[in-house]
Amino acid sequence: MQPSLILAACALATFWQSSEIGKGKSGRDFALRLRDLAESALQGSLNAGWIDETLAQAAWILALFEICAHPLHSTQRSTSSMVMLDQIIQTLSLTSIDSDDPSAAVFSPRRVPRICSEQKLTQKTSWTPVRRTEHCNCAVMSLGHQWPSAFEHTPLWLSTPAWDENWSEGEIRKESCRRLSWSSVILAAGHSSYTTAYKANGLDLFITDPANYRLLFPGEALVSSHHCKDSIWALNYRTMLLWLACVRMRHDFQATDSEKADFGMTAWLEVDALEEALNNHNCGLERAFLFQGREYLFNTRMCVSYEFQRYIPLATVNVRGMFHRKKAEEWLTHQATVAKQVMHGLHTVTGLGGGGGLIQRPFFVFWFMSQITRALSLWSCDKSLRVALDVSRALLAPIDYLTALWPCPGKLRSRDVQA
Repeated sequence: MQPSLILAACALATFWQSSEIGKGKSGRDFALRLRDLAESALQGSLNAGWIDETLAQAAWILALFEICAHPLHSTQRSTSSMVMLDQIIQTLSLTSIDSDDPSAAVFSPRRVPRICSEQKLTQKTSWTPVRRTEHCNCAVMSLGHQWPSAFEHTPLWLSTPAWDENWSEGEIRKESCRRLSWSSVILAAGHSSYTTAYKANGLDLFITDPANYRLLFPGEALVSSHHCKDSIWALNYRTMLLWLACVRMRHDFQATDSEKADFGMTAWLEVDALEEALNNHNCGLERAFLFQGREYLFNTRMCVSYEFQRYIPLATVNVRGMFHRKKAEEWLTHQATVAKQVMHGLHTVTGLGGGGGLIQRPFFVFWFMSQITRALSLWSCDKSLRVALDVSRALLAPIDYLTALWPCPGKLRSRDVQA
């Protein structure tokens, strides 16, 4: 095991215990020292050519550390940590460890990442997606169902896919690499969502290109079924890949108008298909992930309607102006609900008991801030959407709460002013 993994884990654990009502400034300072030691150990391993999946795990933890509101947080630090994680994953080819498995999803370069049935496209603007799950088995496949002791030992992981106790060490390591890769997609999508909200330049990473994936989804190795690509976990990651693909195409200056029009129309159809697939789930696990998938579907709709509308006939995709009015109202209503509920405890949103309240989520502050920016962006396009202003005010409450608990000089104040 890499020394940097141990140090990084200690740094993050220490930091999450060091809010103003926890270990305070001394704890945060100690966490930052541990973080620096972890980075030094990681660099040492890189220089020595000792690169394995545990080094990638250490890099992932350090990237998560850098997106938290800590005293030294900066765009440069968070960007650097993401680039380091991306380079290690690419070096190890972790996103293609299932390249010899015919059931692993494969996505074409510069195309919308989608999973179709064997039936071919019947016409340019319609296609048949994988048959939707008639009986949702996600809850049965979850860690909480398969391993009752998880309620005591890992209460916040109850809704994640289970691990097969009969797997060999090699199979366990392979599944660990899969989940590390998909967890990196979460960080990359979150980073992209934040920079896009503020109209900043994003990162051109290896892990943000769907064409680089030959990888089973988390939990897919548990069951030999093509329908696992419609599990709640797979759908969440598919929405993130779709979002990342749209952002990439948005900055692809070599793409022709025709290619962007085709991409935008196909992406819009894929959003509808993924939303339908999410609606067909009755497992109740979606809330445990804060409805992340739907967040990225809305982001994608905004991206398509804003960035690609000049290439697409508006009647074709039912877009009016910059965004779809009905979807915007639904998103704003959801944001208002989340803003109110999180102040009564994160479990009121996720449905998960145990610890792990908002106080232990210092990375949420940037998410809330980007949501304010998006809400105000919607209002600037349609002044009749006054609910966007109400949502922005409501989101200030968790932001104020988190910034009081997790001081982040300069950075947070400047973002609040921009919002």
